[in-house]
Amino acid sequence: MQMPNTRQIRRILAVVIVASTVALVVAILFRQFRSTPPETASKSISPEVDMSLSKLTFSEMKGNEKLWDMTAERADYDKEAALAKLTGVRTEIYDGKAGGIVITSKTGRYHETQRLVIMQEKVHAVTKKGMVFDTEQLEYRSGPGLVVTNQPVKVVDGRLTLTAQGMEMSLHQEEVRFRGAVHAVIEGAHAKR
Repeated sequence: MQMPNTRQIRRILAVVIVASTVALVVAILFRQFRSTPPETASKSISPEVDMSLSKLTFSEMKGNEKLWDMTAERADYDKEAALAKLTGVRTEIYDGKAGGIVITSKTGRYHETQRLVIMQEKVHAVTKKGMVFDTEQLEYRSGPGLVVTNQPVKVVDGRLTLTAQGMEMSLHQEEVRFRGAVHAVIEGAHAKR
């Protein structure tokens, strides 16, 4: 038996290397064309949204005095409508005799031209004097200093727990008006009005 010479071994190795390279290129190209393109990670923005921000902080001032702050985890702003749609909202109002109020909600909207904050979904508010109220939708009208809801509301203030069909609170006069049927419980005693 004769051993192949080195020239033949080199030719055989060259053919094997070229064939392997061609097979590898064909396999890569075949997978490239067969696979579906990866999904884009970015969230598409609707046409009416001009700007989308995360971690928004907004304040309204009157002279050197801060009237209120609003923070949101996310805000989608429509410049034409002057409207910001908000997620993870916290509004702190410093204005009024009540000494201020902190309101949180899952979602909300800020109407820039009307200076109106609308908070929705699990709205929870606490005044600096300790009154707590919960509802599903609430408006803060910064011009007249009103906090308004037309939704059922539960209010806890010290010994008093009250439910009503709606509420209007004037922060300037520290007055609250309830709408519809009101049910009040005072520390174990039941009283209806």
